Amino acid sequence: MLFSFPVLFFTLLYYGFIAGIVYFFISRRRLVRKIRQDRFRGLAKRMQLEFLEEDRFGLKSQLNQFDLFRREHRWFFYNNTRITNVLYKKVGETDVYLFDYTYLKSYGKTVKRITQTVFFANNRHWDLPNFKLKPETWWHKVKQTIGVDHDINFPDGPEFSDKVWLKGQFEDMVRNKFSPELRKFILEHPPAHVEGNNFYLISYKPGQKLEADEAEKFFDNQIELMQLMEHEGKLELLSLAELKEKSADPISLGDDLN
Repeated sequence: MLFSFPVLFFTLLYYGFIAGIVYFFISRRRLVRKIRQDRFRGLAKRMQLEFLEEDRFGLKSQLNQFDLFRREHRWFFYNNTRITNVLYKKVGETDVYLFDYTYLKSYGKTVKRITQTVFFANNRHWDLPNFKLKPETWWHKVKQTIGVDHDINFPDGPEFSDKVWLKGQFEDMVRNKFSPELRKFILEHPPAHVEGNNFYLISYKPGQKLEADEAEKFFDNQIELMQLMEHEGKLELLSLAELKEKSADPISLGDDLN
């Protein structure tokens, strides 16, 4: 069946209009990415850091033990996670990074693309206890009140215990690591989510993509937190059996710390 000229004209016009809208949004997205990339390149130069547009350090494979990097991020079997705008420097023997992490998360029938800024430090000489730290919310307090969950509190730091939700597999090791000086620093710099595990330390503000000036301040704060954690509360290594004897309610190595 042949189309008349008016029908053909309006059909082409319609599809041309749709193509134009798609092209506009793709171009706009590329422009936004380029602007952010240039700003972080400038930040790296100002702070004397190395800058890479994409992950060349194999960061994703190192970070897949953390909850943030195991979240729902596949769409039609396509892994759409990306690490971009990587800033890097060496602080003593520690490799330190700041980068954008992008992943997809589904909410029912809709899918949302989330990009957030992540700080990551890696030192093969560390032996950090496995812990998770986040701001304490009313829901944490409710769970603690009814006895379904609890965190690590400090009798000598009631303000820290009230404002920060801290969990770890071995409480003695976590308590020893979180010295009064470290706790004071965390209170003075309202905490992001911070997680430690053996050689690795990460921190981030959930769902927040920091602008260059915010990223610079966040990076400097996390370096200071990292250095405090590096030098405070060092423990001699204990055997797993000794640790289990000290723990009244031991948590298995496979448990997830909420």
